[in-house]
Amino acid sequence: MKKNLIPITILILVCTLSYMYNLVSLLLLAIIALSLATLLIASIVKAFRGSLSPSWLKVPLIILAVCVLGVVTGLFRPLEPAVVSSGDVSEKLAYAYKTDQADRMTVSAYLGMRNNSMAKRDSIRLEQVNQLYKDNQIGEPMDKFYAAFIFHHSKTASLFEIAQKLASEAASVKELKNNYVVQWLAKATYDRWMVSLGKPQKYGTQDKFSVSVE
Repeated sequence: MKKNLIPITILILVCTLSYMYNLVSLLLLAIIALSLATLLIASIVKAFRGSLSPSWLKVPLIILAVCVLGVVTGLFRPLEPAVVSSGDVSEKLAYAYKTDQADRMTVSAYLGMRNNSMAKRDSIRLEQVNQLYKDNQIGEPMDKFYAAFIFHHSKTASLFEIAQKLASEAASVKELKNNYVVQWLAKATYDRWMVSLGKPQKYGTQDKFSVSVE
């Protein structure tokens, strides 16, 4: 009984953390990949040597099982609403930006679980922010940055152009000159806009292996 108590305790802890925090599920996915790689190496070693200690297979399999159950548990974590209707413009935009970033660290959003697909939630955010833009309500530098990020995750060249306009205006403000994410977004929106027009990018932010904030 004591032998099984530790794995069970770890399983409960992992599942609880996965349900509570988005990043835990992503971490578990990385561990799953590492465990699978270990099992593959163990299989190759066994094929060449003909024998292998059972612990080489047992430990990765246990870790794999715990992580898979943790990820599955995390899929049932409810997502916050994509947008809010209350509050002023700055609050709405800040909230939309927060959920935009949170979704991109949530496994269930990528899988489209419970009608929470990334595309659907992006569309809801874009609809709200686009209306605020059409109503000329986006004036503060940080508001422009938040709105630009939402437009940046749209699908059309015309909206990428708006994203670039807002991002560059935010990046040109003195107090945001040293803000890395704001400055990066100004470059990324320009590159994404150019690529959508079939033109070469300038800053290389859209390269497949570029390190950036998405």
